[in-house]
Amino acid sequence: MFYPVNDDNVEETKIKSVNVSGDGWIILCDTGYSFCVPGDSQIVPEPGMTARFHGKGKGYAVRGLFLDDVEVFYSTEMEAKEKNEIDMYGADTSEWLSRWDEGKSVWSIEMGGLGPGYEQAIQITCAETIRHLLKKQYDESLWDEENDVVWKHDRDETESMSFENPIIKNLGLLGAQWGAAFNLALKFYRNGPIKIMNDVAVKDRHIQVSRVFP
Repeated sequence: MFYPVNDDNVEETKIKSVNVSGDGWIILCDTGYSFCVPGDSQIVPEPGMTARFHGKGKGYAVRGLFLDDVEVFYSTEMEAKEKNEIDMYGADTSEWLSRWDEGKSVWSIEMGGLGPGYEQAIQITCAETIRHLLKKQYDESLWDEENDVVWKHDRDETESMSFENPIIKNLGLLGAQWGAAFNLALKFYRNGPIKIMNDVAVKDRHIQVSRVFP
């Protein structure tokens, strides 16, 4: 077995004991570290085996495990980072909206700063605006916000949608709320949730929101 090259974030230990847990196993290592080996592992863990863990150590996710030179699972640091971001934020804006519709918490950017009710109205409007943008499938590469008939048409059509959407109408939005929601929706549509949440300019404004308001 050839281990991954240029990957020095690794720790080797011996398995002290093994217990069946669900469709997998809980292994206890000599270091006192316990770990759940998934049931689809191509090797059954046994006491005395060498367990090789890839990751940054305690407090961080394990991204690779080998038992006696047999790979159980493995991903590079970059692959693990990408998977973690998809799990957290959604692979794209469509997935973000699907999570919102299911009532799950989603990551977003605080836009109001004037209390939870004010902010919730912005986030609801953002989600409904995203829904419209995804349905229309506007070609944002044609948008020139300075002077372009395509941008003006798509913008005006989106604004008209907000006045007709019963969910948005019932919120009784202020102009500032609509503007904040519209700008946030455009960012999601053009960039996707992962790029937005990685923007250092808004790193201090990350919030979790849900259509199911507490």
